[in-house]
Amino acid sequence: MKFFCDNIFSIKKSEGIDTKTTINHETYGTIEFEESAWSSKKKITINGVPLTNLGKKAFVSANGDKYYISGNLLKGTTLIIGSDHIKLTEPVKWYEIVLSVLPFILIMVWGNSVQLCEIVPVVGGAIGGAISALMGIVNIFIIRSVKPVWLKIIISIAFLGATYLICFLIGYAILSAVQSLV
Repeated sequence: MKFFCDNIFSIKKSEGIDTKTTINHETYGTIEFEESAWSSKKKITINGVPLTNLGKKAFVSANGDKYYISGNLLKGTTLIIGSDHIKLTEPVKWYEIVLSVLPFILIMVWGNSVQLCEIVPVVGGAIGGAISALMGIVNIFIIRSVKPVWLKIIISIAFLGATYLICFLIGYAILSAVQSLV
């Protein structure tokens, strides 16, 4: 199982939706980069020595060298050391965005169509939009840590199904409550 997991996941490890990347650079050695998706806090370690955070995107080493970060989790992150630009994380690919927007589109179309809701009631509007948007965001952070495209598609289909099921259960509960009052 360990061999299978090592081949599926890249050197980028995802801890929840936080990202930790390790890069072996020929000039600067081992660079470790951690970023929290919730707080956007960043940590950089070069050859095991942590850098001091000067601000949101500026760091300094013990000997006074300055390091800068540009980008974010979605656009990709680059470490700037003097004139060197080192790519720490890749930007989100177009198909990852499409896969993550599908739950939102499905719920917004299905939940706001009277004819479709007569077949299977699904909550749409603000509640369905909030649920599907949250599921889409979590989906994009999870599929970024997976290498094979086929596994990204399977995970996205699972999120699509989970989103539909949650919105169906809420829609069915609302419909049952309204019908019991009448």
